[in-house]
Amino acid sequence: MRIITLGTGAGRPTLKRGSSATGLEYQGDTFLFDCGEGTQIQLMKTPFHWGKLTAIFISHLHGDHVNGLPGLLGTLSLSDRKEALKVFGPVGIKKLLQAHRECQSLGLRFELEVQEIETGQTLLETEQYLVKTLPLDHVVPCWGYVFEEKPVPGRFDALKADQAGVPPGPLRGQLVLGQDVSLPDGREFYSKDFVGPSRPGRSFVHCLDTQPCEAAVELARGADLLLYEATFCESGGEPAHDWGHSTARDAAQVALAAGVGELVMTHISQRYGDPQVLLAEAQEIFPRVRVASDLDVFEIKRQE
Repeated sequence: MRIITLGTGAGRPTLKRGSSATGLEYQGDTFLFDCGEGTQIQLMKTPFHWGKLTAIFISHLHGDHVNGLPGLLGTLSLSDRKEALKVFGPVGIKKLLQAHRECQSLGLRFELEVQEIETGQTLLETEQYLVKTLPLDHVVPCWGYVFEEKPVPGRFDALKADQAGVPPGPLRGQLVLGQDVSLPDGREFYSKDFVGPSRPGRSFVHCLDTQPCEAAVELARGADLLLYEATFCESGGEPAHDWGHSTARDAAQVALAAGVGELVMTHISQRYGDPQVLLAEAQEIFPRVRVASDLDVFEIKRQE
């Protein structure tokens, strides 16, 4: 489970930072969070499998977060995609994509399942994971997302199984899955005797664009990795909150309040050629922080 920050700039792209987009890879499937201009080019530079793109989550309809979506969808169609694709975003995203189709600038050969979000809810759920959303505090409707892996089985004690005479092979797999095993010779093995308690799954939170708010803290509660905007530096004197944005200090305070494992700051204003000032500001409050650059890879590891 890992993310690649495809675009880490704010407002307008630069030669070093593209418009907002982040890819998440989970068990071979790919998920995309925001799709700013140039996202499909950035995706071509990654090992992600385009054919495994399962869903796209758009935070809000400002151009630097959504202008790359029609082009990406068109490229997927030209690549002969056949599987349906889910797209989630604020009210208005259906109208935006429909306008492209009506003026014939977007033709699709696969089914596009577009869901407009009007309230905090669970958007996707499988046996392995779920994706939830809450409204953030921006100047337009904006949604944060959390991707949660469901609890995973506890660790299997192979040494204990050897000592008890549990045969190697599929039977041990059944024990890991919580299933008791009975052998033809009458011996019985109980899962609880060989498998520890289940462990929390890993989680990733995407919060762009927003000023600090309770929903951001709630969404990120206990997350392993929080990707949060740090458009400005507190010492720069910019009225970040007036624009519905956060500073590096704000990002660190949200991470601390939510008890996350790691904070990755993105959506960096073009005025910060050297992001060290942002990093230093955040580290005063929350030490486990990094500033993302385009095409950085971050492994999502479970908090111990």
